[in-house]
Amino acid sequence: MAETIVFEPLQRRYVIARTAITGALTLVVAVAATATVLFVAPETWRQGLIAVVLLPGMPLLTYLSCNRRGYALREHDIALRKGVFWQRQVIQPFVRIQHIELARGPLEKRLELAGLRIFSAGTGAETMTIPGLNLATAQRIRSHLLDAQNT
Repeated sequence: MAETIVFEPLQRRYVIARTAITGALTLVVAVAATATVLFVAPETWRQGLIAVVLLPGMPLLTYLSCNRRGYALREHDIALRKGVFWQRQVIQPFVRIQHIELARGPLEKRLELAGLRIFSAGTGAETMTIPGLNLATAQRIRSHLLDAQNT
C-alpha cells in the first residue's frame, strides 16, 4: 500500500517574486514583439500578434508551477513534488545523498530565502533542487540531512 506524502509548500514570497519577475519579462517580450510586428515586419506578419495575446499566460503558469511545488522531509528520505500539467515526484533516500549545497542568488538573499541542491551518490548528478525555502528552514534541513548521513 502506497503511503500518502504530505508536502510542505514553498515560501509565499518566493512564489510572488517568481511570478512578478516572469510578468515583467513577459511584458518586455510582449512590447518588443508588438513593436517588431507593427513597425518592422511585413503586413502578413501582423497575424503574429496572436502570440502576444498568449504571452500573459506565462506568469500564470509560473504561479501555478511554484504553487504546486512542495517538499517532504521524512524519516529515511526527502521528497520533491513539481509540475503543472504532469506531476512528478522525486524521492531521495538519505543513504544515497553525496552532498548538499545551499544555493542563494541575489533575489534569494534579498528575500532571505535559499534553495537546496541535493546530489546523488554514485553519479554525482543533481537529484533535486528545492527552491524558495526560508533561509532558516533550508539550513535546518541541510543540517538534518548531513546528520542523517553520519548516522
